[in-house]
Amino acid sequence: MRIHVIKILLLFLTLTVSCDQNVVYDEYVRTDGGWRWQDALEFKVDISDTLSLHNIYLQVRHTVEYPMSNLYMFVHVKGPTGQHRKDTVNFILAEPSGEWTGRGTGNLRELQLLFRKQTQFKIPGTYVFTLEQAMRNPELPVTDLGIRIERINP
Repeated sequence: MRIHVIKILLLFLTLTVSCDQNVVYDEYVRTDGGWRWQDALEFKVDISDTLSLHNIYLQVRHTVEYPMSNLYMFVHVKGPTGQHRKDTVNFILAEPSGEWTGRGTGNLRELQLLFRKQTQFKIPGTYVFTLEQAMRNPELPVTDLGIRIERINP
């Protein structure tokens, strides 16, 4: 019986480690109780792999007191040689029925949006991702924002 439990634990650990070996970056930044217009959040990501393709995800945690069904944000990406790109992203946080699209229990919901699919970083170095709130409300009940970058296996 004891050997069986050890084998299950080893299998679980192997699966957990193998699933995360393609994660290049995964960080959240907490807001100060709400996300305000003036609170641009910055993520500095060091990239060395210029051959692989990557998926880039934006991540949001919000409370169920969020007053709308979506969240617009501006995403700025600055490359290591100064190149700059700005995008507007629309997160759908709730269905038309009012049901939250994110997972969670209690007062918090969390969801992920595929921002860029099969992206190749052509130049190694530090990439700076900046997220800005782009809604009409000056402050929103968003508790955390994050960036996740995963290497895609061929």
